Amino acid sequence: MHAHADTSPLVLGALRRACRFCSLFELCWPMGLDGSDLRRLRSIVRHTGVLPCGNHLFRVGDRFTAIYAVHTGCIKSYTLDAGGHEFVHGFHLRGELLGFDAVYPDQHCCNAVILQPCSVCVIPYRDIARLSLDIHSMHSQLVRLMSREFSKQLTNREGAGATQRIAAFLLNIGPRLQQTESSPGVFRLPMSREDIASYLSISAETLSRLLAKLHGMGLIDVCRRQVRLVDTARLNLIAQGMN
Repeated sequence: MHAHADTSPLVLGALRRACRFCSLFELCWPMGLDGSDLRRLRSIVRHTGVLPCGNHLFRVGDRFTAIYAVHTGCIKSYTLDAGGHEFVHGFHLRGELLGFDAVYPDQHCCNAVILQPCSVCVIPYRDIARLSLDIHSMHSQLVRLMSREFSKQLTNREGAGATQRIAAFLLNIGPRLQQTESSPGVFRLPMSREDIASYLSISAETLSRLLAKLHGMGLIDVCRRQVRLVDTARLNLIAQGMN
């Protein structure tokens, strides 16, 4: 379903409120667009309904057609090795982008599976690239967004100890999952411990043992997938390797 092309102040205000947390906000609402340019831009963005758990947005080898912005829910990107073992590359949450992995060589290099029922905005890449040639401010925004997403993917976990990696993960994922400002540091993990362990390149047993250790130190509270960050200052020290 295509986005509504109405650009009346009332509709624009509603769209801005709905999109304000999205990484694509800077692309869909670049400064200086007039009404006709904004209508052209909004007309190419498609919104999905709620997609169920287990569905794939794309798989390894699929032809690159679009980039995706997560509106609700959680998506996991992963690959399989020759033995069928899964390696998790990332978790994509509200307002975050995925799909840039396929800009070159024009096909996806990983799988994207839905972990939590979600809806996404689908932006056909050729349409947005063509439009960006006409709207110069959009071209620079698109390049900046691509660069920012690649920079996130280059975050290096190698060389850090397991406890350090876990602390950094919790500090990173917490604000992205927090649902209410009235309960800072409280969130529910949509991914399994096996997924987290794969992402951090540790065993599930090591993850459980070190979560229990952090809990025993009074830094976090953990009950199944419910987490509360109790002492973020000390967690930050651990994440930076300063035990």
